[in-house]
Amino acid sequence: MTKRYFVRYFVETSNALSNRREIENGKFFNWKFNLGNTEIVLYDYKQGLQADFYIDTESLEKSEEKSKIFIENILNLIDFSTSSTSSTPLFISIYDTSLGLVEREYKQVFYQPISERNIIIVDKVIFSEIFNAFNKNNDERVVRAISWLRKGYLEQKHVDKFIAFWTRLESINELLGDYFKIPAEKRIMKCRKCGTPLYTITAGVKRLFMDKVKVDKAIFTKIRSARGKLLHGGGPLDDNFVNELKKYIPKVKKALLFGIGELLQMSDNTIENIIKKKSKAYTEKIRIIIKAKLTDFNLPDLSEFDKQPKLDLIENNLLKREVHINGKLVLTINPKFKKVNATFKNEKVEMWGDDDTSIESIRINE
Repeated sequence: MTKRYFVRYFVETSNALSNRREIENGKFFNWKFNLGNTEIVLYDYKQGLQADFYIDTESLEKSEEKSKIFIENILNLIDFSTSSTSSTPLFISIYDTSLGLVEREYKQVFYQPISERNIIIVDKVIFSEIFNAFNKNNDERVVRAISWLRKGYLEQKHVDKFIAFWTRLESINELLGDYFKIPAEKRIMKCRKCGTPLYTITAGVKRLFMDKVKVDKAIFTKIRSARGKLLHGGGPLDDNFVNELKKYIPKVKKALLFGIGELLQMSDNTIENIIKKKSKAYTEKIRIIIKAKLTDFNLPDLSEFDKQPKLDLIENNLLKREVHINGKLVLTINPKFKKVNATFKNEKVEMWGDDDTSIESIRINE
């Protein structure tokens, strides 16, 4: 059954709808969008833009996902118009706005940076082999491949990560063709009628997937088709396609690592050890998630964004810090909240870390 939900996202960005003086004097402009049954208000907020939605979907989860697509599209157009860049939208809150409810489902997320950095021990033996091999390399294409491997690690979106890894694979395709001793006539697609060379094919990359990554021909064809759809506009980038890319990314990354390693003449054992390592970001944010019930709340107009219900995190005391035997952290915290514009009950607090977190566990002292 379709319900109507309020959803809020925040975006860190240099783009603004008001000038600095107006923002500092509390005079905020807002833009309104009506996309079918979806209402959106975009306005200046602290160090960026905030977007509020009234949107119709089947669940809180669907509303969160669908709203993110809308705000991403709006940001793409804003960044295009200003030649700038905005950060990935952060989900802030959601609640059920269906008429006649006494209690409404509510969820809010706080993003709290931690002062601890992730620590990954650099293996001197592995690094020495890479360093020595790199110093013997004379091909700029390998250097660029390593640079784009790093770029792929930095990307947050699955689409961008896939593009970063695959683009650099294609840049070393000819080198891989030489490495695998693929005949020149096998590297070019020819016209079936006259035999005229048409374009270079990824024969080197294909052999890399087959021989080193151990991916069969059918899977490689699907990965390459996804690349074609992505880079040549072969269809919509919907959730199903993005999830498909997400499955392919580990294989494409593994292929790029193997490709770079083989071209640098590194040992298979060293390359395998690198592949086994889990990439980690330098810093991270823990997510404090509150789930509650709103009671006796009158729905404001979407443009009245300062009247929406919310919880303010007024304290987040670190009570205890321990270092686990594996080097990860065990934190005990005591968050305190202030209720704004509504009555909340049955609050439940959860803590989430990133997939590559440096935290072993977080304990909440309530």
